[in-house]
Formats: sequence, structure tokens, C-alpha cells
Amino acid sequence: MHTQNITPIRPAPRTPYHSLGEDAKMRIPEWAQHRSVYRSAGRTLYVVETDTLADARRDLARLDSAGWNVAVQSEGASARIALSRAA
Repeated sequence: MHTQNITPIRPAPRTPYHSLGEDAKMRIPEWAQHRSVYRSAGRTLYVVETDTLADARRDLARLDSAGWNVAVQSEGASARIALSRAA
């Protein structure tokens, strides 16, 4: 019998906060001041409001590269951020 090194497939992080954490642990950043969650068939929408959009930029880029759909509606330093991923 031959054995191979098989890398287990990691499931997608459950929330954007899991995507920001290390080792599947959640990290809620300080810039995420007001958070809401909306669920519908096959999709969950996370809405985050912040007064410090500049502080969020690096995390938002990380979420985008992790497969999250990131939409930002900004007004100066403040913003409303929508994060979603198909189930």
C-alpha cells in the first residue's frame, strides 16, 4: 500500500472575523464599531460601520483576497461596509 502526504482541505472561514483571525480563531478589529448580521437563503451579509475607515483598509484587503465580497460606502473617515460570501 502506498501512502501519500495529503493536505486536508480547510473549510472556508465561517465569518469574516474568522478570516481575520489566526488558527480559526475570531478577531474582531477595533475599527468594527457597529456590527450586524443578516441571513437569507444561501447567503449571509455582515454589515460593519466604522468611524475609522483608514484603519480598516488592510483588513478589508485581506478579506477580499480571502474570497469575501467587500463593498464600502464611505463618507469621509466613516463608512458602512458590507461583507458577504455565498454559502
